[in-house]
Amino acid sequence: MKRQIYIQTLRTIRKMILTPLTAWDEVLADPPHSSGWHLKHFVLPVVVLIIAAHLLGYLVLAITVGNYSVAYVAVKAIATFFDTFFTFYLTVLIVTEWTRKLNWPIDYQHIFLLNSYSLSAFWVGKMLSGLLANYPTLGSFFVFLGITGIYPFIVGAEKLNLAEPRRLNRIITMNTGVFVLLYLFI
Repeated sequence: MKRQIYIQTLRTIRKMILTPLTAWDEVLADPPHSSGWHLKHFVLPVVVLIIAAHLLGYLVLAITVGNYSVAYVAVKAIATFFDTFFTFYLTVLIVTEWTRKLNWPIDYQHIFLLNSYSLSAFWVGKMLSGLLANYPTLGSFFVFLGITGIYPFIVGAEKLNLAEPRRLNRIITMNTGVFVLLYLFI
């Protein structure tokens, strides 16, 4: 992937955390893209940046302190991919299926879009937990602090006219609950 995609991804994350109203306006102002486009131009670059942060953090520890082997660092990077990407993707699939079974008119594209961008604080938390690999408690704090990306989720849902307020609370609860449980189990 080109360097420009990573820079744009980091800018989008920063905007989504600091000014979600403006960030959602920008995301939705572009011509509508498929979930595949958002996967290629936002989610996968984020996952690559997270893996790079984990590799860097754990390699520095492996070289300087010597408490990790290079093989452990490689396994940890693979595990980071699974607990980041698959938690995200399975959450989208499960919530989409549940909303379909409840006969709520919410499609996969909207759930994918909401989770991609509203998890920006989580993505940053995962990067920081990798860079600060020697401080696992602090890293875990950053990750779970990132799960509180509920405000960007609400803003995005309102911008997409996803559901009325009563149903939106249920979607937020369902989405956050599924994500946290999957993250803990994966």
